[in-house]
Formats: sequence, structure tokens, C-alpha cells
Amino acid sequence: MITVSLVVGLLAAFVVATRLSYYGGVNITNAFKYQSAVVAAQRDTDVLQVEQVEYHAGPDTLRPLEKILATDLGHVDSTAEDVAQRAPVFHLPATNAEYDQLSRELKVRETLGQNRFDAIVKRNTQTRDYSNALFAIVALLFVVIVGRLRRVVEEGRMLVQRLQAAFLSRRRELHNVEIGTVLLSATIGSNVGGDTHDAFSLDGRHAMFLVADASGKGIDAAVDTAFVTYSIRTLFSENHDPGVILSKFAHLYAQSADRPESFVVMFLAVLDLETGRLRYASAGHEPAWAIIGQDVTTLPATGPIVGIEEASVYETRELDLRYGDALAVSTDGLTESRDARGDFLGADGVTVWLSEISGSAQRMADAIVKRLQRRSSRITDDLAILIVRYTPTVRAGLPPPAASDEPQLALHDQRS
Repeated sequence: MITVSLVVGLLAAFVVATRLSYYGGVNITNAFKYQSAVVAAQRDTDVLQVEQVEYHAGPDTLRPLEKILATDLGHVDSTAEDVAQRAPVFHLPATNAEYDQLSRELKVRETLGQNRFDAIVKRNTQTRDYSNALFAIVALLFVVIVGRLRRVVEEGRMLVQRLQAAFLSRRRELHNVEIGTVLLSATIGSNVGGDTHDAFSLDGRHAMFLVADASGKGIDAAVDTAFVTYSIRTLFSENHDPGVILSKFAHLYAQSADRPESFVVMFLAVLDLETGRLRYASAGHEPAWAIIGQDVTTLPATGPIVGIEEASVYETRELDLRYGDALAVSTDGLTESRDARGDFLGADGVTVWLSEISGSAQRMADAIVKRLQRRSSRITDDLAILIVRYTPTVRAGLPPPAASDEPQLALHDQRS
């Protein structure tokens, strides 16, 4: 009877300890989701306000942006813990003053969300010792079971690490090119998000370079970036035309996306590592930049954002790179960064920076970040930067090929 009572008591202690740990994790997760939703709504407000008030965009441009803002405000409401944390009442279309008021109210929610997160962490810290003591008592009598549980936990931990490694971009070395990369998260304490870059080659002759920005924040966005990266790799293994690859991916994404409001902006380039022939296509992406000799040329989008229309078609454009020429691509965390006066850097500002920066590909990428940090008080959006400099191997006794004076662009309409 005593043994049975002891076992029941120890099992109860195990349940209590597990409950404390589980709900502590759930509460932290919910607090993080709330903060992510508020930050996403803040960004949506800024983008929509600029498009409507400063650029006077038409209804076709504003409609998807309004849908995204309404969705993220809904996420704020659904993850709020009390009335004060709920999303502000906001109606579209809105005036400039109403956008400013929404931004101020979302700033208040951001502070409330931070306080909520801090309080939960503090409460979990206070109960952690009690929970650990209960687990220790249980472990003394159920050493075999605990040993098995530890193996399961370790396997789970390794699985999480592998998943995180899949989400994060890796720098890859390819012959005849220098690669410079930067990946920064605007979310404190997070190393996963919606921005990513990738460099990949199967045959050693053709290399694929990708920069993408998936909508949303946190783990959901990170899962989307993993889907983007490995889907594009698979399509690249079958076809080396960027326009065809993006057209097929747009159809695949429309069939696979779990969230109807999700979308991806992306730039895809395929480089012949032997000849320097670069072919590229972009889905609603910020302008990329070709650095040809001393000239910096913008490379505009060649098709719509992935996720807006299922049957999207993307053009493929071509560019011949010579020794020392480079391709620079970034997500909108660079062009939409603000200075102390609230002014955007813009594509023209990046063009000026690139005309002034020299050195290896990685030094160029690092120099851009240093300038960004000096210009902006803090990074408010995730940022991915990819620099690809063409540096073919020079044969013995031959001088490096001369850099071309003019960019050679050719446009081809590629349809899947």
C-alpha cells in the first residue's frame, strides 16, 4: 500500500513538473507570436502608408497590401492576452493621420508585448527550481525510464538543430566566383526568419543564386524559406532558365501554401561559371544591381510577387559578366531602412553606396551593413544580402580579362 502510494505520489510529481515546463513553454510561445504579429502589423502599416500617401498607388497595388495588414491585425487580436493588448480599431481606406495613429497604438502594443514576455520569463524562472527538483526525485526511482526519455529528448534536440540548420542559409564556395553574404534578423534573440539567400551548383558549371523574402515572421516564415530554397534547388536541377523555374515555382507555391495571405518576393540568377553569362528573373523583388566595371546598373523585377497569382509568367534576362564584375542583391530590409529623419534609403541610395564600395565580395557585403548601421539607429526588418563577384581563374602567363565598359543586357520572354 505504501509502495503504491509512493508510486502514485511520484507520478503526480512528474505530472506537475511536466505541466509546469509545458505551460511555461506554451506561454512563452504565445507571447512571442503576439510580438511577431505586432511587428508585422507595424511594417504593413509603414508600407501601405508609403504606397498610398507618398506614391499614390492604385487600388490594384493597395488591395493585397490592405489584405496583409488586416490579416496581421487579426493575428494581434487572436494572440492578445487581455483587452489592452488587442489590435487597435482601424478601417480602410485610411488617411495619413489615421495611419500615424495606428503606428502609435501599435508601438504601445509592442511595449505591452515586451512586458508580457518579460513577466512570463520571470515567472518561469521562479518555478524552474521546483520543477527540476521534482524531476530529480522521479529520476531517482525511475532511472531506466528517465534514461530512455533522455535519449528521446536528445534525439528531439538534434532534430530541432537540423531543422534550424535547414532553415538558415549557408555560405558555399564555388569556383570562379567570390561570394559575400549577410543575414540579419530584426527580432531580438531570433536567428530564423523570412529572409534567406542560397548559392548552389550541381554540375560545377552552372551556379544558382537566390535571395528571397517570405511574408510573416518567426518559425512560419522560416518554414516557408526552407520550402522556397529546396523547391528552387529541385527545379534548378531540371532546368537552368530562371524564368521557367520561377513560373513553375509560382504554380507549386499556390498549390502548397498553408496560409492564403502568404507570399514570397525573390530574385533568382543562374551563372555559367566558365563564360560569365548570367541569366536572371525576379518575382516582385527589390531592384538588384549589376556592377560592370565602374558602372552600377539596376536590374528591375521581371514578374509579380509569388503568391498573388497562380499562373504567373516571368521573363528571363541576360547579362555578361567579365573579370571583377559583380551582382548585388538584397531584401527590402536595405532599401526600406530609415534614417533619423524617417527617410528611406531607396534603390538609388544603394546604387550610390555600391559605386563607392570596393574590395572582395564579403568586404562589400560587410561594408553595406556598416553603412546601414551608421545611417539607421536600429535594424527594423530582416535583411539578407548576397554579393557575387565573377573572378574566373587566370591561366599562367595571361593577364586578367578586361572589365567591360557597358552592361550587356538581353531580354527573353520565357514561358513555362
